[in-house]
Amino acid sequence: MKKIAVFMILLFGVGLLGGPVLAGNAYSERVETHYEINWDGSANMTIITTLYGPDDMLNQTKESILEQGIENASRLYLRQEMQKLSQQGIELQNGSVEFEGYNSTGPLKIIVRGKVFGVAKYYTYGKVWEINLDLLRTAELSQIDPTKLNQTLDLDNVYVISLPEDASVITIPQNYSVTAGNSYIKIEANRTGNRIFLESHIYLAKGVTMGDINKLYANPRAFVIQYSGHEGSEGNHTIYKLRITNNITVGKEETVMDTADEYLEPQDYINYLKFQLSYQGEQAAIQNLYQSYARAFQSQGIGIKEWNISFENLQSEGPLVVKFHWVLTNYTKMSNGTYTYEYDPTLGLSNIPSLHRLNAEVDQEVTTHITLPNGAKFTEIPSDINVTVNGSSVVMKVEKLSDREIVIHSRVFLRYGMYTSDYKDMMQGIPTKLEFRYTLSSGGSGICGPAFVVGLAILPLIFMRRRK
Repeated sequence: MKKIAVFMILLFGVGLLGGPVLAGNAYSERVETHYEINWDGSANMTIITTLYGPDDMLNQTKESILEQGIENASRLYLRQEMQKLSQQGIELQNGSVEFEGYNSTGPLKIIVRGKVFGVAKYYTYGKVWEINLDLLRTAELSQIDPTKLNQTLDLDNVYVISLPEDASVITIPQNYSVTAGNSYIKIEANRTGNRIFLESHIYLAKGVTMGDINKLYANPRAFVIQYSGHEGSEGNHTIYKLRITNNITVGKEETVMDTADEYLEPQDYINYLKFQLSYQGEQAAIQNLYQSYARAFQSQGIGIKEWNISFENLQSEGPLVVKFHWVLTNYTKMSNGTYTYEYDPTLGLSNIPSLHRLNAEVDQEVTTHITLPNGAKFTEIPSDINVTVNGSSVVMKVEKLSDREIVIHSRVFLRYGMYTSDYKDMMQGIPTKLEFRYTLSSGGSGICGPAFVVGLAILPLIFMRRRK
């Protein structure tokens, strides 16, 4: 049987999920996790995984443990468990593994013990501690297609979490259940003092359809334990910082646009971008960027007369800088009386997917300098925007240098840990399209270049990669 690395993932080469389609009795497991939480967010941890079937996989796993020897099998399983926890932002230290039932009939039990760090996180946004649990097993189920497995999946997950004695519990997950065909998910939560009991039962019946899966997971949600009592350290978190400068000189026949995208943080992401661009080859990367922009311009009926793209610091330290030079035709289109330049003051950050909190800090600034030809003038300039919610903000200020020249200063700053509800409420009150109107001396009207140019970075802010 094919070795895999999802779910229970018995690294001994006989796991089910992600492997070949199997017949027989159900894949059935129970994972019981015990955390004794400390005030620094660490915990004493015990994870007890019990595998009940299918029989052929269970027997092969036991045989593999005996063939490898307990010491080797323990070392391999511990390494796997550490990797799985690290993907959740949890570090396991002084771990140990114990096997029970590997040399007898009946279930196989694997017990992992150790000290873990990062189970609970402190947020200055709200001044609370939180434990975020994947009770729906979405991280693992997203890696497979249960409809391709010729078996029932029966997954029982139990958490027993003991908070510090002087902690004040604010909220625990609510009971939850959903059914689709013969499959279901059921979550129950109980609390006795500062001890919290959670159980999620995920049952995907043999023959489950994608329609059933979509129904079961139609309403993704965060399952969070929240408590207070002692202030903590917010710890390391990712900061995405990007600065974009646009200079647009509008002419009667052509428009010149110079843009610089400067990637400032985080350093690991900048290094990743540099590696990817270097791996492609600088000229190939430039061609790929050009094709992306050319398609975007073409979709708006804009022609490219001249262009140039270059990188700075690609092979050296410092922020990655991508510079663009465009000479465009048909950038302004004549129609009824005034030209319109459309602008998004949220800088494309108005709809970041998030279940509970923003899991990174975002700091994006865009400065756009627009110069019209002699004889032209701006006739309508939107009012400034300055919206602040608990330290997060969306700001747009327009500096009018003359009748034909303006500078738009924009910044969107989103705090790490901002509640999704606060974020959505803040963005709902901010328009994503503002119109700057102007006339040219020759008369006529139309649209001055689409606002997609502002902030069309080579890659989006990847803090969307991880969700909470």
